[in-house]
Amino acid sequence: MAERVAGVVTAVHGPLVRVQVGVEALVVPARRRLRWPEATADRRLVVGDHVLVEGSHASRVVAVVERRSTTLSRRSPGENRSRVIAANVDQAVVVTAAVSPEPNLRLIDRLLVACHHAGIAPILCVNKVDQGTDGIEAWIGDYQDGGYTILLVSARTARGMGSLKRLVAEHTTLFCGPSGVGKSAILNAIHPGYRLVEGSISEATGKGRHTTSTAQLLPLPGGGFVVDTPGVREFGLWDLAPAKLPECFPELARFSRHCSFTSCAHAEEPDCAVRDAAQRGELSSRRYTSYLKLRQELSESLD
Repeated sequence: MAERVAGVVTAVHGPLVRVQVGVEALVVPARRRLRWPEATADRRLVVGDHVLVEGSHASRVVAVVERRSTTLSRRSPGENRSRVIAANVDQAVVVTAAVSPEPNLRLIDRLLVACHHAGIAPILCVNKVDQGTDGIEAWIGDYQDGGYTILLVSARTARGMGSLKRLVAEHTTLFCGPSGVGKSAILNAIHPGYRLVEGSISEATGKGRHTTSTAQLLPLPGGGFVVDTPGVREFGLWDLAPAKLPECFPELARFSRHCSFTSCAHAEEPDCAVRDAAQRGELSSRRYTSYLKLRQELSESLD
């Protein structure tokens, strides 16, 4: 039997795969009849996949893919199918900017929901706080009420970077968010050796320019990995039942136990404690509205 060694996929370039095996980075093809666990729905290699590489020297190929512990997926733009972004991620840092580009709270909510649905611990990171923090005061409390870990950082001045470095150490952490919020700058601040190209903001649109074209997994010097992902402007949720959506809004749980119906959708039902809390101002009306809109979207996708 040919020799097999374990590795993790760090990048996929068409038929070739970059695999980290110990301290060695290999670029090898994947076997045409790749062995997958039976329950795997999307059988395309992605960063974070744990694999077995078979053969020696020039004959090495990726032969086996191991079971994924987590997968972060989105609806493939313009198609009714999923696109797995990364596998075997422990936590995700959802990055936004304090000022420029203007925070897209609707997109933040979608990314947080996707993390909860995937069983990946979400962290909210507000970058560029050196540009001012007055604007975030109107919405940051919504996420504090949800119990999220929130970091205020500046990749430029290193404010808050110590806390972020400690959080990602020895974990596999995915960084996601819109273009221009400074994901690559943050990763360069975590480890200057990455030398990632950093983006800029378009004066015409006020939005970020894409610099990362495909996801890549980067090893951390002290152990663990980070995943750099391309900036997103839309994020379609995939395989999330409307009835499961309340579990992806943790602040709803404080009130939902008092609803008259155990299967309450927190929409039109009578005696809904969640809706009443939003009307009293005890629950963020913006987050509640975000929940209702996402629930409607998920329900319509089933029709």
